[in-house]
Amino acid sequence: MVEHQSPKWLVLDGYEDEPAAFGVPPYVGFHIRYLCGVLEQHNIEYQYMTIDQWRELVREQGESGIESLMTSLDGFACIAGAVVPGKYLRGTPISVREMKDLVRALPIEIPAILGGWAIRGWRQQGWNPLRKNLFLALQDTDATLDNYLTNGAWKHMRRDAEQWTKWAHLGAQSKAVKFHPDLGNETNPGPLTYEVEVYQGCVRYKRGCKFCIEPKKGVPIWRSPEDIIQEVRLAHDLGVKHVRLGGMTDTYTYMAEGVKELEYPIPNPEPIAKLLHGLRNDERLEILHTDNGNPSIIAENLEPSEEITKTLVETLSDGAVLSFGLESADTAVHEANWLNCDSTQLKTAIRLINKYGAERGSRGLPKLLPGLNFIAGLNGETKQTYHKNFALLQELRNEKLLLRRINIRQVEGEGFQEIPQQEFNNFKQSVRDEIDKPLLEKLFPLGQILRSVHWESHGGRTRLPAHLGSKHTDHGCHGKAGITFGRQIGAYPILIGTEYLIPLESSSDILVTGHGARSITGMEIGLNHDNITEKQLSAIPGIGSKTAWKLISQRAKLKRKGSDKSYDSSQAWFETAGVDWQDDFQVYFTK
Repeated sequence: MVEHQSPKWLVLDGYEDEPAAFGVPPYVGFHIRYLCGVLEQHNIEYQYMTIDQWRELVREQGESGIESLMTSLDGFACIAGAVVPGKYLRGTPISVREMKDLVRALPIEIPAILGGWAIRGWRQQGWNPLRKNLFLALQDTDATLDNYLTNGAWKHMRRDAEQWTKWAHLGAQSKAVKFHPDLGNETNPGPLTYEVEVYQGCVRYKRGCKFCIEPKKGVPIWRSPEDIIQEVRLAHDLGVKHVRLGGMTDTYTYMAEGVKELEYPIPNPEPIAKLLHGLRNDERLEILHTDNGNPSIIAENLEPSEEITKTLVETLSDGAVLSFGLESADTAVHEANWLNCDSTQLKTAIRLINKYGAERGSRGLPKLLPGLNFIAGLNGETKQTYHKNFALLQELRNEKLLLRRINIRQVEGEGFQEIPQQEFNNFKQSVRDEIDKPLLEKLFPLGQILRSVHWESHGGRTRLPAHLGSKHTDHGCHGKAGITFGRQIGAYPILIGTEYLIPLESSSDILVTGHGARSITGMEIGLNHDNITEKQLSAIPGIGSKTAWKLISQRAKLKRKGSDKSYDSSQAWFETAGVDWQDDFQVYFTK
């Protein structure tokens, strides 16, 4: 919800999506929380609003609504936004066009600060709005705002360690969490996932991937396990249940040894174990995931990496994914762009993760698997690059190694080269047909039960503002004609569709009944045979529409004879209707 009062400042969450930071719903990013933490420290009244809530305000109230809000402000702050191209299902980061419109609407007399890597990118592309008292922060937006509030002057600033802890802890208790639309409440908890910053920078800061922003942050700066655990405890106090460890370019190099001296710093199992077990010891924590891993670090330090892998499998929720940034299997591209691992190192790392992470957990998912990233458009690419990429994937498939997902992105603009489009398209299609599809069928086999699927949209894959209305969220729509899409909470969840309506912002367990190109079809389990609908029955494999109507008609006959009458079991219902009962049907019914 959004608080309805006259704030002094408006904090607009334009969502962040960086290589080591998620902030697009259902995630709440850490930079926007730090910004709120600064205002909390200065005791300044403010309102937190997401860019999606802003869009809804524009749709519902137009210019008059914007003007009414803006005239009451003493200041404005915004974090924007996405530097990683992607498709978003639950929220969309602010665009440069939206930012331009927003800046024009700001009262000329109030201070305004805009931060985030998207702001830096737009500025490099020539966007430089001419407006009094508007500041584009190129370092830490929170520290820059704090300096302005303290000294009355705009100056690019970096936060120090003491400020980092203070604003992280204040941000955990801020309106960015308390009023985030995905938080939900005790009776109907939402899917909000709290992205916590573990460290900043990259161990490859001297010679990191040329296209990546993380090495530009310099020598890694670690936060202590105690500091992070305390921050998450404060977030739990506001109702947060799900956490993702972000800000890490490599989970395995948290507090690693030899960062300044070694090409491959030595992983340190103790601090990451202390952090993970400390977080897991709080019973309020449900889903715990992490993100990136550097395959070269793992491959060159197998013994400590194996110990860390065991800890990850023991403490993380199933469905955890370690993103491996190979980017290209072409050695020429690797050398030209200073990439972080080669194909041999990658395969060694994948084997280790598969050794411990392939076992399924309580939600029906493998506990820990690698994800693999490819980037098209890097310098040194040729048409042969795509053949080498696909050959590597074939080797992984032939070795029966599991990948949770394969991410293929295109990059364009200054510093990149033209993509051979035909070869790229052929590579992408071959991956989807020959690699992704068999992987999907293996990871989510027919008949596999997946627990706690959170339902997000009707009719299409993207959640729309209309989906928040009672028509889509009330229980009365359950089982009616339509299509529902949802996902399990956590990193890179598979999209799941059902062939009937389920109330949105609710959760249920499903059984896998079919596979799409990059999604699966499912059917809820444990339904009541007294009120299951024709559309739900039709979605059960082996029943179909004709048989479903026969069952519904038989049940209606019984109801007409006495309102309190019911079949003793679903099997009795089927037998009375003259429908052959299969033991496989039982999972869909409570009895």
